[in-house]
Amino acid sequence: MLQPKVYIKNLDLVLPVEIINFHEETVEVYLNDNADYVPFDFDEVEFMENTGYIDKNGTFIYIRDIVEITGVYFAIKYKALKGYVIENNKGYIVSLEANLDCVSVVGNIYEHKELLGNE
Repeated sequence: MLQPKVYIKNLDLVLPVEIINFHEETVEVYLNDNADYVPFDFDEVEFMENTGYIDKNGTFIYIRDIVEITGVYFAIKYKALKGYVIENNKGYIVSLEANLDCVSVVGNIYEHKELLGNE
């Protein structure tokens, strides 16, 4: 399983998940260099699935990331039957897989929503 990320709602942060405890329904993240792992309940976070794809700069691409393709920003929305659907604020929908050679991750919909122009 590829490492997921979570958006921590009350902190307005996106961080990699270190531990998932399905029995307790918690995830643990490492907040900074001076802290231990901090647990959060599932209802305090939103999971960001790793697509398994890497952008042109070597960065993993996650659902809810914002990517740039030839000067236009798109959000990674969801996995459809034949691949990942990405959409911009004008309603244009394209395939992530068909554009992998020119995709660059520039942020995510939580911390960089202004990039999509629909705050």
